[in-house]
Amino acid sequence: MIAKWTEFAQASIALPADQEGPRWKACVAPIITMQAIVAALGELDQLPRSHRPVAIDAAEALLREQLALVHEAWNGELIPDSITELIEESRRAIFDAQHLGVEWRVIDERIDAPNLQPIAEMLIEAGFRGDLHAVHAGTALFCGAPVAFFRPALEANPPDGCAAVEVVGPRQCYRQIDEATGSPIRDVVTGPGDPLQPGAPLLSPLIVEGVLLPSATTSAPVGISEALPVIEYD
Repeated sequence: MIAKWTEFAQASIALPADQEGPRWKACVAPIITMQAIVAALGELDQLPRSHRPVAIDAAEALLREQLALVHEAWNGELIPDSITELIEESRRAIFDAQHLGVEWRVIDERIDAPNLQPIAEMLIEAGFRGDLHAVHAGTALFCGAPVAFFRPALEANPPDGCAAVEVVGPRQCYRQIDEATGSPIRDVVTGPGDPLQPGAPLLSPLIVEGVLLPSATTSAPVGISEALPVIEYD
């Protein structure tokens, strides 16, 4: 990658001094820096979890600096598509890094969601300042469904029948009902930015930015005798 950037910088020397040449020359450093931001955030998992927030903040500040340089270079002109695409890629990399957390996901055929209220209270007492989303205790969940999402990621053992997976989230799980029979027919899992789906959302916030929310009043879980398919929204 360093060799590629060096070659790109050397090639910029041959750009003409008229027309758009000076604009492109002014963007060489920002282009390389934005590519480096994307590459570095792609390896964020190599940092200890406690160091990641600082790294993400630094990447966001660095991107703002590069955007200022790009807009200065192309003042009054349309920014080329190739640079615009790189800007969007950089923004997406930062968004994903900011929303990266740990999801507890069902790996057994079926579990009943555990009560995470005590865990939420212990996290607050321990100084947790992030977010926790969870499914209402006792809800029947099936293989592939999210049970809870912690951001920032925590080193905590998931309940029996679940695995801890790093994801960009929180993801939501919608339980969809057959209107004719009133029976649940499937669960649809969506990620950040996906459109709302019909059905009842199963995950709700327990902690938001370090604030413990009152327990939501919910109806008793619907009895389900057969496993429901869990479908990823696409």
